[in-house]
Amino acid sequence: MQLNVKVREYLAKNDEKFRTLYEKHQEFEEELDAMAKKGFLSPEEELRVAEVKKQKLALKDMMLLIAKKHEKDIKTR
Repeated sequence: MQLNVKVREYLAKNDEKFRTLYEKHQEFEEELDAMAKKGFLSPEEELRVAEVKKQKLALKDMMLLIAKKHEKDIKTR
């Protein structure tokens, strides 16, 4: 399940936990983008990429659970 822009905006305004998770998710996205721009990654950097991807996915799962909790509120908007 993907969160659309309206859902993300609603939750970012109305749920502090979601907002915190989303901001951290964006930080991880920026870190991965920076790593992807490098021509070569050291073994340590490759491990970091793998770890960040796992953490980013965990954050997404938590955000989806919060969205599910607010599903009724979101649908009425």
